[in-house]
Amino acid sequence: MIEVAQRKVDKSEIAKIQLPPKLIPVFEGEARTRYAYGGRGSGKTRSFALMTAVYGYRWGKSGKKGQILCAREFMNSLSESSLEEIKSAILSVPWLADYYEIGDKYIKSKDGNIQYTFSGLRRSLDSIKSKARILLCWVDEAEALSGRAYDVLIPTVREVDSEIWVTWNPESKYSATHERFRANPPDNSKGVMLNYTDNEWFPDVLEQTRLEDKEKRPEMYEHIWTGGFLIYSEGAYYAAEMRRARDEDRIGSVKYDRSTGVVVSFDIGIGDSTVIWFAQFIGTEVHLIDYYEASGVGLEHYVKVLQDKPYVYSNYIFPHDIRVRELGSGKSRLETLESLGIRAEKTDIAPSLLIDDGIQAVRAMLDKCWFDEEKCEKGIDSLTNYQRAWDDTGKTWRMRPSHNWASHGADSFRYLAIGYQPYNESWDKPIRRNIKGIV
Repeated sequence: MIEVAQRKVDKSEIAKIQLPPKLIPVFEGEARTRYAYGGRGSGKTRSFALMTAVYGYRWGKSGKKGQILCAREFMNSLSESSLEEIKSAILSVPWLADYYEIGDKYIKSKDGNIQYTFSGLRRSLDSIKSKARILLCWVDEAEALSGRAYDVLIPTVREVDSEIWVTWNPESKYSATHERFRANPPDNSKGVMLNYTDNEWFPDVLEQTRLEDKEKRPEMYEHIWTGGFLIYSEGAYYAAEMRRARDEDRIGSVKYDRSTGVVVSFDIGIGDSTVIWFAQFIGTEVHLIDYYEASGVGLEHYVKVLQDKPYVYSNYIFPHDIRVRELGSGKSRLETLESLGIRAEKTDIAPSLLIDDGIQAVRAMLDKCWFDEEKCEKGIDSLTNYQRAWDDTGKTWRMRPSHNWASHGADSFRYLAIGYQPYNESWDKPIRRNIKGIV
């Protein structure tokens, strides 16, 4: 840690803030967006928490009034927010502690100019639009943040010289956070990858944990400690099946068989991603030959995608709510698709089953699946990383799936498993549950 900034607190005192050296360029000069990503123990969360207070001090002392919004995708209570991290950072610096009033559930400047607010975007995204005078928005644990959340949040932070800060531990190259900041950094942005090796104050207790993870959890090590993408998610439903598929060389090159019709399975999102799997049922094998995913476009786009593919379609599988009529048009999405030219020998509607029953159907089918690695890359990653939601308060996995980038591909595949009638057994029979493969 080295000195990163100097600022006069009064006429006789010079304030000093220390940060990891790699973070210094991120906070130097002007920027609309500042971000850092990497593994555990890097000090990025503590550093960004501290700098929110420094920026608030600077603005407040200059007479500027407004909010510092600290957001996460999921936040059911203040215990799941950055509140305690920011409190600790403020109290570690005497001149910051003198400037802020800290309560059990709040942080605000004593002069009334700066106030911290905390929000979980998944549940309160629309209410963000009404927040006034946001000077700074810091999104921590941003990996799970959706593209729609960014589309709403970024224009909301619109005060003159306002800023957006983002910190995250990378999981997938398909996440909205990776695509928006790391793969395609916005104009006037500053960011850096930060890992435990960049933290001069990396504690001994974490070093012991790191070495243990390296020895006992090598498949997770790069993700946890060096900022690598997640290969197999903890709490993943299909991790064992996807490992077997790769070990048995069922993920590779799978060609289109022109003698067999293609079954198309949809997960149609409303304001979210729409996913299409392309499968061929050949004997006892299921060949996944293609995959497509997009968002922000109408149904006519997906019809054109189907028409442009060189496949002959035998079946379309749709989610059970495809027949629901929309208020605006009075038509169902199925009727709209048919009017756009969707034709097949058979249209199957996936039955309305419990998600757990659908997950078991997928697990039963995966051992019969062969995947084209190139065309189905994102779909494979989705199945591999489809996981239970994490309860940060209880420190345990919830009994429901996490809704993130992986869930769309997994949902569409689930409709394939339960919706293709010639393949499936009768869904009138009870399904035996098997959770042994969940990691």
